[in-house]
Amino acid sequence: RQSIEYGFCLYDSKVKWRPEGVELEEIASDEIGKIQLPSGSFNVDELTAILNTIPFDMTFVDKDGRVKYFTQGRERIFARSRAILGRNVRQCHPPSSVHVIEKILDDFKSGREDHTAFWITLEDRFIHIEYFALRAEDGDYLGTLEVSQDLTEKRKLRGEQRLLQYKNNET
Repeated sequence: RQSIEYGFCLYDSKVKWRPEGVELEEIASDEIGKIQLPSGSFNVDELTAILNTIPFDMTFVDKDGRVKYFTQGRERIFARSRAILGRNVRQCHPPSSVHVIEKILDDFKSGREDHTAFWITLEDRFIHIEYFALRAEDGDYLGTLEVSQDLTEKRKLRGEQRLLQYKNNET
């Protein structure tokens, strides 16, 4: 199950197969990999960079309870391996918390709830975890988004910072 993450040892085709006698529609190079959304578009590299740069972890679980996606930021709060992709989310949590995950998914799927949040202290870090029900325009349940963020440093903020100041103190 982990071969996708590390590649395949026997075969990784660099040549694109084109069937004979079939006219293929040419696609402009800037359209390949384009992800069109209602408020704009990205190519795959841009969207990947955005999702892996935002300062929180996201995990998407589809309507059937299968892990479909997670961000891969530099400092993950909860370790994830690509081996969990396609796995039932219940198999990705400690047994002591599975009943909570099941309740969240059941409540979201039924429409009873759309959001919940938890916060915990983990190794001196204040971790905020939110779950959001994702719904289509018609209200159909699409899945659940888990968003985890380390708020330790933000909780220490006081006053205002209105002037540009980079982390290394250069302006």
